[in-house]
Amino acid sequence: MKRCSFFIPVVVIILIFSGSCATFHTIQRDEYEVLCSAVTASSSAVIGEYGENIPPDFNAEKFLQLVENKIPPKYLSELKKYPLEIKPKVSYYLLLVFNPYTKALILFDYSCTPDPDGQIFYEPEKYDTKNLDLYDKCKDQ
Repeated sequence: MKRCSFFIPVVVIILIFSGSCATFHTIQRDEYEVLCSAVTASSSAVIGEYGENIPPDFNAEKFLQLVENKIPPKYLSELKKYPLEIKPKVSYYLLLVFNPYTKALILFDYSCTPDPDGQIFYEPEKYDTKNLDLYDKCKDQ
């Protein structure tokens, strides 16, 4: 009987822990979906402001200032959770989004395309993050 009374709480703890891990993973995926939507909306706002004349000094700070009142507050809040880097390319820009904890690249987007170009979070093995130019569809336009 002692053995059974020890076994049941251990099983309950394991089940609770495994359930919380699944929930945490779902929350991350949900947040990533919002982040992808925020990147798409932001791209439209920046292109709406600058067209094909992205300033050479355009950076993450200017990016966030520009989109602040042009995208939903939920999107802005999500963007601010992540380290961002902007690389201006004259008529478009490359947005890099990093994991705030590991500093690994989790998303990239060339602004000339409607959706994020590199959803690394979902398919990390699909992308060569050292050679992002391979995925630049804008340079051919």
